[in-house]
Amino acid sequence: MVQNVDDLDFHLPSHAQDMLDGLQRLRSQHEVDDLPCHRSLLALSNPYFHAMFTGNFAESFSMRVELRDVEPAVVGQVVDSVYTGRLPITQSNVEALTRTAARLHFPAVQKVCGHYLQQQLDAANCLGICEFGEQQGLLGVAAKAWAFLRENFKAVAREDEFLQLPRDQLADLLQVQPEQSQLEALLRWLLGLVHLDAVPGPCMQELLATEPLIQEACRAALAQGHSGQAGWHLRRVLGASSEGRAVREDSLEEAASELGPRGGIGARRRQGEKWMALPDFPDYHKWGFSLAALNNDIYVTGSSRGTKTDAWSTTQAWCFPLKEATWKLVAPMLKARTNHASATLNGEIYAIGGTTLDAVEVESYDPYTDSWTPVSPALKYISNFSAASCRGRRYLVGSSTCKYNALALQCYNPAIDAWSVIASPFLPKYLSSPRCAALHGALYLIGDNTKKVYVYDPGANLWQMVQSLHSLHENSALVLLGEALHVTGGRRQGMDGDYHVEMEAYNTMWDAWTRHGALPRLGVYHGASAVFLDVSKWTQPSSPAQKH
Repeated sequence: MVQNVDDLDFHLPSHAQDMLDGLQRLRSQHEVDDLPCHRSLLALSNPYFHAMFTGNFAESFSMRVELRDVEPAVVGQVVDSVYTGRLPITQSNVEALTRTAARLHFPAVQKVCGHYLQQQLDAANCLGICEFGEQQGLLGVAAKAWAFLRENFKAVAREDEFLQLPRDQLADLLQVQPEQSQLEALLRWLLGLVHLDAVPGPCMQELLATEPLIQEACRAALAQGHSGQAGWHLRRVLGASSEGRAVREDSLEEAASELGPRGGIGARRRQGEKWMALPDFPDYHKWGFSLAALNNDIYVTGSSRGTKTDAWSTTQAWCFPLKEATWKLVAPMLKARTNHASATLNGEIYAIGGTTLDAVEVESYDPYTDSWTPVSPALKYISNFSAASCRGRRYLVGSSTCKYNALALQCYNPAIDAWSVIASPFLPKYLSSPRCAALHGALYLIGDNTKKVYVYDPGANLWQMVQSLHSLHENSALVLLGEALHVTGGRRQGMDGDYHVEMEAYNTMWDAWTRHGALPRLGVYHGASAVFLDVSKWTQPSSPAQKH
């Protein structure tokens, strides 16, 4: 007789999976046209089959159930996933899987298919994915595809899908695009409706010479010194003819928004070259925040508050929707951040670095779900850095805080949630407080205490220098406004620390920087982003720049 032995509760961890594997093997032995399965497992898999097999329906007692309006092969894949927990998703089956999952109420399959579609977004398919998402009730997918379209409008406008865009959606898109992009896209869309090779030559010449719309547009362009008014006029005509929608597009202009260290915010009209006041940031006792623009709304994330002896980082995130014209809190970040970077990519905001760990931790914000999601951290730790999105990737350039520690270039691929370190020839050895921005598929880089400007071509993996700045800029911001890069404020003069707020703009065609006046107030440690404003609603001028 065995004594002094505790009872044994035996547990086989693999039992559940072994049973499922065994049932799957039994199913595979049936060589019939029907799809053999176990009603108990299907009933547990989703509410659709649970109601079918446990309710008072004929299917509850039948040995054979017929499913209509579904593809047998795709249903087989979904049923297999009930047994195996695995489901291969490819470009060839994702649409059929999404439709079948919606028809049979498999929300987990719908969700993973939606995530797969978001990762496949590119200029050639974003319009199709947007339409498919709306049809299938995947509103998050549709929102991401629409945001991708707005971010990559010039590339999308060159694709065949663009020619199928409805007039009302085209009018909405053109509201928030630079004038040159508006005109190019609109002409391509209009020409896509007509086969010009079928129009007789004399008829085409007469049309160009006598058509009132063309004549008025050309006269307006000449009168304004080719300032883009022709593009605005064509867009107003399109908007007015779009199902009777009334749109005051003539009052919509691109503007640079600037948020200063004391919470003051202003917007600069690019055409009028005038600063206007916007509602001040409410939680202005901050430093080390980051500013980004997404879907034409302004976001401010993170920062610290307090004194040098009593300071802490915050997870707060604020949004300024231009239509509502008021600041509001959105979902807080997962990590408290200060002196971090933020960049938009594929309809999301990425907050990068700025945590207390010796790692570049990253998370992304989805405005559709108002939620943050962890993202893979960068491979190399840096604390002196800047980030920008270019050609569907996010680039991070910077170094550690040690003086003369070499810069590193890292690239994030959202499709596989993975970073890579890029060894690139002629990458600058060191820059203090680097700032970067993307323009025409290239990455531009500036830094403190130097007039040098660098540009990186991701396709050639090559850095080179372009025309230098006129002045030194310290703790400034670099922002794309229209077709030009703008450096805002942060200029130091003399050893006494006298700061100025001069602006410069870079024209890639001329490879030249032009002085563009000054910020409306001191802009040290500030952020800048570009949005489109209805200037008829913002008429109060910003207060003039102050001096120490």
